[in-house]
Amino acid sequence: MPVHGLGYREWVGKRNHQLIRPLFVARSGITLIWRRRMIRLLLMVAWLPMAIPAIGIFCFEQGITDQTYQRFIIQTLRGPMERPDLAMQMLEDPVSIRHEVWSTLILGFFRVPQLFSMVLLIGLIAPLLISYDLRSKAYLQYFSRPLSTNEYIVGKSAVIWFFLGMITTLPGLALYLLGVLLSPELSVVSTTWDIPLRILMASVALIIPTTALAISYSACTVENRYASFAWFATWIMGSVAYQVLTNVPRMGRGRRNAIDIDTERWLLVSPYHTLGKVETWIFGLDISETSVWPAILILLAITVVGTLFVRSRLIARLSI
Repeated sequence: MPVHGLGYREWVGKRNHQLIRPLFVARSGITLIWRRRMIRLLLMVAWLPMAIPAIGIFCFEQGITDQTYQRFIIQTLRGPMERPDLAMQMLEDPVSIRHEVWSTLILGFFRVPQLFSMVLLIGLIAPLLISYDLRSKAYLQYFSRPLSTNEYIVGKSAVIWFFLGMITTLPGLALYLLGVLLSPELSVVSTTWDIPLRILMASVALIIPTTALAISYSACTVENRYASFAWFATWIMGSVAYQVLTNVPRMGRGRRNAIDIDTERWLLVSPYHTLGKVETWIFGLDISETSVWPAILILLAITVVGTLFVRSRLIARLSI
């Protein structure tokens, strides 16, 4: 036998099931990121906006029997929420709009504070996942064990899934539970039982494509700052492009013809508005005439293309 047996050797250690292997990759990533104080602080701050829709649900439930709260809800529906139709129904039959009001408040929680928290959180953690492994060649340590590229990608993605679930899914479910507890009677569950399922579906629609996009940027380069710049630029430039494409024609035609501007046709240029279209449809609040399927297909395409790109990058590195 040779004194120094260099080359590939068969793995003789204990093999775990294929479904369990990505968990070890995810655990190491979560442990490293959790040590960052800024990440822990961001996770705590992301829960604070939950108080606003919780207060709205409480006031609505009290407004069913209390005239003071009812006037406040009617003013809110006519003003910030821009739903005068619900304000009229609030006077006639408040119970009939309970599901829609709850869904609108929870959707607003998803669309504004949590989406901004998601963009910031992923911009801080996603570039550290794959680009750091490529720069430090840490991926060689992962693949020195019986780990496939798909299992590696799932494990790295699960790191983002974990942290996004903590600022979207868990607060959303906690908000619904808090709304039930703040209601005068538990019978509200019979009319709002499907909202937790919609929260889970909206979380999947948010987490899966954004994770695929983030890890694809992370796999593009070995420099973390470039991946972070590409991530933030996608969201900022997409929103700016949508605002320009929808507001400039409106300003050119004047206020009289502003209603003729079709803003739905430009949704797909902005990830923020594309996600908003799908989430609004999931919560059953999409009243526009345009179909939601183009937005769904865009999210599916981002997921598939992003995952395949990361896989091809890893295979190319391992083939050297």
